[in-house]
Amino acid sequence: MASSSKSGSNYKELYKLSVDLGEHQKQRQLQLLNEQKQRRQLQQDEFRDVTGEEEEKEKLPPKQQQSKQPKPKSDKNNTNRGHQHKLQLSEWLRQRPENLCDWFLLPCPVGKRCLVVATYGKTRVYNKAGRTIMRLRTQLPGDWSAQRSRTVLDCVYVQELDTFYVLDALAFGQQRLQECEASFRFYWLQSRFAESVYLNEVSEHNDKAFKLLPYYDFEDAVAIDQALQRYPLWDNNQPRLDGMLFYHKEASYVYGNTPLVCWLFAFMLPDVLGLPVSSEYKRPEEYNGQAVLKYMNEFDKKLQTQRMAYRKQSWRRTEQTAQSKSDATVDAAVEHMDEAVEHMDAAEEEEEEDEFLELRDLIDRERRLELGELDMDCSPDIKTATTTTTSTITTVPATAVPHSNC
Repeated sequence: MASSSKSGSNYKELYKLSVDLGEHQKQRQLQLLNEQKQRRQLQQDEFRDVTGEEEEKEKLPPKQQQSKQPKPKSDKNNTNRGHQHKLQLSEWLRQRPENLCDWFLLPCPVGKRCLVVATYGKTRVYNKAGRTIMRLRTQLPGDWSAQRSRTVLDCVYVQELDTFYVLDALAFGQQRLQECEASFRFYWLQSRFAESVYLNEVSEHNDKAFKLLPYYDFEDAVAIDQALQRYPLWDNNQPRLDGMLFYHKEASYVYGNTPLVCWLFAFMLPDVLGLPVSSEYKRPEEYNGQAVLKYMNEFDKKLQTQRMAYRKQSWRRTEQTAQSKSDATVDAAVEHMDEAVEHMDAAEEEEEEDEFLELRDLIDRERRLELGELDMDCSPDIKTATTTTTSTITTVPATAVPHSNC
């Protein structure tokens, strides 16, 4: 009895915690939606000039009109402003929204999340940390065409298929989308990709294929049910499904974590949303449908541990690489010094050998002079002196004969 009452209390605590976190997430969603609506309204007011400043300016003389020109305001839609090459990140969907029809469902494949930026005739790919991981040529507006425009796509790169799967967009050509609602962003992407079928294939001017992921509106219950019951979701299970993303229809694109984009694994949908899925989506052994929040927390801890281990391995590899480079530099310097010493030793040996030969010739000459083997002729009329030996007669220039004995 004690064990059963203890387990019951644990479930009550987990349920209470789940409700608290779910309510907190709901409040954050409402607050963020309100802030984004106000920001969009302010931008619209700026464009429409609801203050009447333009009418007042027209009544002024021309010189005063010029002096009243407002300073150009910074572009709030600029995707580089303060958060260059940063991605929008999702949160766990901790409870069923009150109105599920306000959301889209977007299946996400297994792959590497990245940001694709095409502008000034180039396309670069950035990872979550904002570092460049790839450079390529594409037919996105901003690269091959309309090079002065800019296209920024939120993608998942599947290396096995060498394909970019498009989740969202911050800009597409001349249209900036960051402050637009998700419903408009998805519609715009769908329209542009329908017109640009060449993006789906690799070609001379398109190094990688770009494929737009399908999204489903929760207002269409039939389409949602068909998508959740279909397994695999894509032909031949390529790409493989990672999980389900949930986008609020009115959400702008923001940087970092946001409660307006949420995430669940497919096997979690029956427990969180009460929606049936295909039986092929197997649950892990450690998963307990009655303690979904506990599974989320444990999953986050494991993920954090894996990331820390990966970072430590990266640091170690960096240190080892730096050490190996340092050792290689030292070895090269030592080898260079050894070669220099060898050259110096060889030069010194050659110099000593020359000195020895000169000394030996000098001693031999003095010995032969003492023995009278050399006849010296110091006459100034004679230009050369003849040195006679028993076996050889050698003609030597007179200037080369020593004058010490003359």
